[in-house]
Amino acid sequence: MSYMPVTGDIILENSNKTGAKIVKFFMQSPTCYQQLWRWFNKSLTSVPYYHVAMIINDGFNGHSGLADIVEQQWKVRLEDWNPTSDQIIFRRVDLTSVQASTLRIVALTDMDEKWDILNAIGKFLTWLTCIPLFAMFMQWPTQEICVCRVASWYERVLRERFGCLTHSEITTQRLYEYLMTSSKYQCVYRYNNGIILE
Repeated sequence: MSYMPVTGDIILENSNKTGAKIVKFFMQSPTCYQQLWRWFNKSLTSVPYYHVAMIINDGFNGHSGLADIVEQQWKVRLEDWNPTSDQIIFRRVDLTSVQASTLRIVALTDMDEKWDILNAIGKFLTWLTCIPLFAMFMQWPTQEICVCRVASWYERVLRERFGCLTHSEITTQRLYEYLMTSSKYQCVYRYNNGIILE
């Protein structure tokens, strides 16, 4: 494998679990009205990823031989990067070592913070009503969902908003679409159905 983990690499993961499928369903379209229209026209987009995490060390560590990631599950926690999960990894091409180090510090200050059910409700209400204010402003002060957590680290360190007005309105699908089309990011690793594609 030629991929070498670098601090700040953004991981987008897939899963076939029921919860992941529900999350991906709601990310097919920004609103329920667009969802109905796209369903009627048979133009629904495929949502390949549902979960977001960030690598916080360069290279491979000595404990497990893998890289360390910070992710938001029910709380913010450290995990070993799994190179064989269905995923895609993006790297900011102009990220300096100082910015990467700051991203790491900012991410680690969020350790043990809880998952934000209020923001998830806000995103659902935005999807249901077309009113973006729900997703933008319904949130607990120190709690986030996984994609908003990583986006908040990038916003605090690099003022990066991934094409959104606030980090709290972003979804994994919007992040994926932004990273795929932005010249500031490059895909550095992709694993799908047992095959390394990058």
